[in-house]
Amino acid sequence: MKNDENKTILALIASPRKLGNCEILAKEICRHVPQGHTLKLLRLPEKNILPCKACYACLENGKCPQKDDFLAVAREMAAADGLIIASPTYFMGPNGVLKVFLDRCLQMFGHSLSLRDKPAINIVTAGLEGEAGYTEAALNSFTLILGMKLQASGVFYGALPGESLWQKPEQQERIKDFGELLFAAPPQVSDPWRCPLCGSDTVQLLGGNRVQCQVCRNFGTLSVDDHGLVLATSLKPENIFFTAEQTEHHLQWLQEMKKRFLQVRRQLAEFQQQYADEGEWV
Repeated sequence: MKNDENKTILALIASPRKLGNCEILAKEICRHVPQGHTLKLLRLPEKNILPCKACYACLENGKCPQKDDFLAVAREMAAADGLIIASPTYFMGPNGVLKVFLDRCLQMFGHSLSLRDKPAINIVTAGLEGEAGYTEAALNSFTLILGMKLQASGVFYGALPGESLWQKPEQQERIKDFGELLFAAPPQVSDPWRCPLCGSDTVQLLGGNRVQCQVCRNFGTLSVDDHGLVLATSLKPENIFFTAEQTEHHLQWLQEMKKRFLQVRRQLAEFQQQYADEGEWV
């Protein structure tokens, strides 16, 4: 990382709205970053990012056969010292362009464009309070999968462009704190009801007191003490993205799967053929 007076911050804006809440919040964060920095912005919907074709060619040589803007975006992210990822809420989740981009990030496995340990802040906007759905959990999972250090995340409410900060002193104060956190020491999870491994407050109930964190996907238990809910999780060895070693192991699994496909593809094709003429495509 560069010295404190020469940092680059990249704001990845998933919203198509110019001077919308995502863009304004990202810029307001940077007004409160104490370190000297340059802010660069990238509006993801303006880039040509094609869907992943699941060909796995990138696992063999690090290159995707599709000709689009993915690599240019990935290079900007890798060159930055810190990242801000901002997404609006569409139908209770992040807008589709962010998921399409994440699918293509398979290309970054085993590639020099690593994002591991880069500090990041995730911003979600939503029009109605309590109606952000799973957007924040999705962004935090995005960050974890790419190996970044999540410094802060939060939902900011405002339906109209700029309304997330306009006449909302509480949200103005929150965004100021985010700016101060971007290049600070990694935050410690202090709330007992959050996942102690990743800080998420989103879990799936599995019956009894067993739960699974929906961001880092580790298993744990939920209990109650005199102070309220307590969430305990432990790192499962088969987790595929939580550590650099697990990511490397998953890359090796993907590469072996591609080799196995090449070995048995003729037999698979014979099996598939029995379904070839069923149904009518529209």
